Amino acid sequence: MVKTGGQPENPIVYPGSPAGKPDGITVIYNRPSPPGVSVMTCTNRPSRMENAIRNYLRQRYQPKELIIILNNNIMSRNEWQFRVRGYSGIKVFQLDEKVSLGQCYNFAVEHASFDYVAKFDDDDYYAPNFLAGEMAAFDYTCADIVGKSARFIYFQDLSTLAYYESNPQFSYVSYVIGATMIVRKEVFQHVRFRDITYGEDSEFQKDCQAAGRKIFSVDKYNYVTIRHHSSEPHTYPLEDYEYLRYCTECWKTRDFITPITR
Repeated sequence: MVKTGGQPENPIVYPGSPAGKPDGITVIYNRPSPPGVSVMTCTNRPSRMENAIRNYLRQRYQPKELIIILNNNIMSRNEWQFRVRGYSGIKVFQLDEKVSLGQCYNFAVEHASFDYVAKFDDDDYYAPNFLAGEMAAFDYTCADIVGKSARFIYFQDLSTLAYYESNPQFSYVSYVIGATMIVRKEVFQHVRFRDITYGEDSEFQKDCQAAGRKIFSVDKYNYVTIRHHSSEPHTYPLEDYEYLRYCTECWKTRDFITPITR
């Protein structure tokens, strides 16, 4: 864009010309605004309130919003709304616990304001640059879905951080961890989550691939799957020591945040 006269903001000036302007003309380059991301978190566990909210607030990427879906009838929507008062861009909804997880995510997508939709689990850890790192991949790939296949896992009972790699980093793949997916919103005009509670992530990705959509795996950093204490239920049914057999490296530590943060 070229303007004559006046004093525009953030001009690109040309050295050697009067007042830094060639013939009174200033060329203005307006940096494009980054696309917004709608983060969706579905939970049926009141104990996960703080973790779900802090994962979102921790993200440096802007613009962003958070859509929380409560999927348990005994949970108090008022309590969650009170917790997030004062924070802009956080919406709290409640659906009957009989509604499948897949349908909860479809509902969240319908209420998303931005062109990209990220899925955060309520019990994992997302470092401050998680969204920024994954959103960057949309600039250098042709992907419709970006996520992680290589990841870190922290075993609370064992005080052990482990590394698991199902597919190479920085490559097109058939599957990424559902908790790390960011999806172009326009994809949902053609493919939706199935009406199921288990395997909704993997089936969604299968359906996307069948529709010709591309999935890209980024780096392993800025996200940790948390294997909570054995007294708590796990989505992945393997015992900790059996799960560790599939990991390539492990470290004894109680600090799982520092090594994975970039």
